[in-house]
Amino acid sequence: MYEQTFPPQRSFNDRLGYAQAPYADLPAGALPRSPAMRLRIRIFFGVFLLCLLISLGTNFSRQPVYQATARVQITPMGHLALSGVPTAAQSPEDKQAFLAALEVLRSRPLIEQVIRQPQMQGFWKATDNDPVQTVQNMLSVTPLDGAPIAQVQAQATEQALVAPLINTLIEVYRAEQASAGDAAAQTQLLETRDEVKVIEAQVAERKSSLDALKLRSHIVSGERDENQTLSRLKGLGASLNTATEREAKASGRLRSVESALAQGQRAPQARDNPTLAGVESRLSQLREEWRAQERRFTPDFMNMDPNAVALKARIADLEQQLVEERQKAQQTALADAREELAAAQAASRSLQQQISGDRQEVQSFTRQFGEFQALQDELQGLEKMRQSARQKLLALESSETARRPRLLVVDPPATPDSALRPLYGRDAAIGLVASALLGFLAVWFVEFFSRVERPPQGPPAVVVPQPWMAFSPRQDPRLGAAATPDSLLEDNPRPMLENALPRELRADEVSALLAAATPDNLPILVCLLSGLTPEEAVALRCGHVNLASGSLQVPGEPGRIVPLAAALRDAVVQRSADGDQPLLSVKGTDRRLDQEDIKAVVTSSAYDASLEQPQTITAATLRHTYIAFLVRQGLRFSELSHLAGRLSAEAFNSLASLAPDSPRVSVDAVQKVLPALKVSRVSDKPV
Repeated sequence: MYEQTFPPQRSFNDRLGYAQAPYADLPAGALPRSPAMRLRIRIFFGVFLLCLLISLGTNFSRQPVYQATARVQITPMGHLALSGVPTAAQSPEDKQAFLAALEVLRSRPLIEQVIRQPQMQGFWKATDNDPVQTVQNMLSVTPLDGAPIAQVQAQATEQALVAPLINTLIEVYRAEQASAGDAAAQTQLLETRDEVKVIEAQVAERKSSLDALKLRSHIVSGERDENQTLSRLKGLGASLNTATEREAKASGRLRSVESALAQGQRAPQARDNPTLAGVESRLSQLREEWRAQERRFTPDFMNMDPNAVALKARIADLEQQLVEERQKAQQTALADAREELAAAQAASRSLQQQISGDRQEVQSFTRQFGEFQALQDELQGLEKMRQSARQKLLALESSETARRPRLLVVDPPATPDSALRPLYGRDAAIGLVASALLGFLAVWFVEFFSRVERPPQGPPAVVVPQPWMAFSPRQDPRLGAAATPDSLLEDNPRPMLENALPRELRADEVSALLAAATPDNLPILVCLLSGLTPEEAVALRCGHVNLASGSLQVPGEPGRIVPLAAALRDAVVQRSADGDQPLLSVKGTDRRLDQEDIKAVVTSSAYDASLEQPQTITAATLRHTYIAFLVRQGLRFSELSHLAGRLSAEAFNSLASLAPDSPRVSVDAVQKVLPALKVSRVSDKPV
């Protein structure tokens, strides 16, 4: 343990080489500027002026774009009322016709006619390969919602072109649509006339077929009741219904008469017999007289009185006559009921026979009458079509001029006073602000990468080295044999508690080290550059080498197998086949090397190769070079011990900074031998 005192850190001005009072010669009251401030000013104004010139040059080098706008109302062909007033384009068909008219407004044939107009000559350059496409890119036609009105816009770099271009386009479109409208109107008129003729011919044919069917089927009219066959059939049906009803009534009357006779009652029809009614009336009077005499005279007197006896005899005669008349009336009623039932049944059979005989005729007539009605309905439809076609023809003939397509300029275009874009003032202000921001960002960027950590102010620090504290010689490029901690902290202060990694040799340094090594020292360096420790190197025997598989069995716990480098293979080939003979031995003897010998070989080879700071190159440096070679390929840390042996947790923490950000790979996906070790010293060819 020892104590060492570090001098205080020098200031930023001292680092730049200035004296303690660099501004002593400035006049009184002047504000001194440090070199760092002057550097900031130069960086800021350099970046600011460069970005400002680029932005302003780009801004003012752009050509101005001028725009003219017009609004036109377009009424396509066939979308005008009979009065000639344009109707609102609200139906889907009207909208489709309106959009088709807008496409015609930007079509290539129409643009070609616009370009050929005299007022458009002189605007197109000879370098334009396709002026039609150029004009189409200048124009835009946008429909407005709610009305058949379109907005026509023209954008060009020439101020005097945009308004005449729209006006010429409108005039050419109006002339083109007028000529096309006349041709379309004549075509539509001829088509409508042909349609009327075809419909009239169809109507005449249907009428003749209908008249022939009426004569053939004896159809009087289209009403079913007015035809003779159907009327007769209807009457027979009504008569049959009446006869059936009479038969039912007669049958009921017969059953009632028979029931009355069976029960000894008077038949209902007997009440209407006048003879029977007269007998009953006289009998009732005589009985009244008899009862009156019974009240006046005694029965004996009445038996002796001849008038009473005669009255009693007349009553008996009338009662006998009444019984006889009743029997006659019942027999008469029964006979009448039977006769009425027989007549009704005979009438029903006769009507049914008539209907059965006319059934085939009725069916034939019904079929013909249905055909007649179908022809009549078809004729009515043709009549309606003929009427509609005639009305359409009349409307076309009366409104031929009004039906032409129309284009009404609602808002004419005007020559613009100023450019639409670019806005030079706004863009120049944006470029100015952006240039200033980039200037400040450049100053911050430079300061960020040139920042120097200042040590804390105070008395000199006394550091007592501990076992876990170590200097990293590779951090100071000026480190030599006389390097001291003062030189380490003078220009590169760093925390002493950091886990320092050994020095890592570059590829050229490894090649130089191997090239400068003697044949006896080369196998030692190859073992160390293959990840072996000095202890593992001195324990190697010739039997640990497998020439057939090209591998080396590293002794120790745990043991591992590493690829056999070319230089090490040559050393084994030159030795005897005794497996117990040491692989690495002192030249001229059979004594195997020890760790001090290995350290001496590494240091002497570093000096022979004229490497930088050869005193810092140790066996740990060579082994770390191989381990770093594996880690930088993305090898998993869990598989690193398969090639490099056992490592501590502190070593893994230090090696983590060397690992790439890519996903880790397995040991089979990395190169297991340094590229410099793949060349044989015997053949000087890759193995």
